[in-house]
Amino acid sequence: MLKIAFSPCPNDTTLFYPWVNGTLGKELPIDPTLADIQRLNEMAKTGAYDLIKVSFACLGEILDQYDLFPCGAALGYHCGPKIIATLPLSFDEIAGKRIAIPGKNTTAHLLFDLFTSQIPSEKIFCPYNKILPLLKEGCADCGVIIHESRFTFKAEGFYEIADFGTLWHNKIDLPLPLGCLAVSKTLTEKTRNHISSILRECYLLISKNPQFSRDYVLTHSQEKDPEVIQQHIKLYVTEETYQLSDKGKKSIETFLALKACLSSFGNA
Repeated sequence: MLKIAFSPCPNDTTLFYPWVNGTLGKELPIDPTLADIQRLNEMAKTGAYDLIKVSFACLGEILDQYDLFPCGAALGYHCGPKIIATLPLSFDEIAGKRIAIPGKNTTAHLLFDLFTSQIPSEKIFCPYNKILPLLKEGCADCGVIIHESRFTFKAEGFYEIADFGTLWHNKIDLPLPLGCLAVSKTLTEKTRNHISSILRECYLLISKNPQFSRDYVLTHSQEKDPEVIQQHIKLYVTEETYQLSDKGKKSIETFLALKACLSSFGNA
């Protein structure tokens, strides 16, 4: 039985559900674990899972035990983590503010460091689903939001400062690598190909029937509005999820090189 782990985010749960419930992949049973993305990044470093979802910001740190899997990735085209605030602020006005960030080893944190390197601030690391509550409670002034919150924050009274996906595209002119599946180096090529086949069948199934995974996704999603969930899935479950394009691969190479460069200077 394969040990796999992924997030409760709709783009993960909708993709994996046909395998989880046995509609597909019965011949390759799985033991699934769901966890917050920061927790998944930490879990990956143990090498205990056969297939695990991680932030691209974490991928370079686990390549001794894992390889990038060719399907299951989330890349943003002009979209990514957003930095929001309790008040309408300019980018420069976040100086000295308390910033809630969804985990130290996440792509969101790396992007924050990349685009605010000259702006001093106080970082507060927390699970992604605690960011809006921290803002509401006055425990943080700004937050870097991921997942479904990008569709709901305005209705909850918050203000957008910037979308890191747009900033990335303006600088790099490539899609933004957000999260990916990492596959254990211990798995054979035959098993890897089998997993790829199953996940691509899952992709095709949920693409033809978006309601197939609905109840499972709603059970685990932070947001419970079906329309919000479908918006999220449409944004991040794309052809890049089915198979990384050459442009997608180039964006990943660029991202990992930038991550390594920032790390060498102690900035990531």
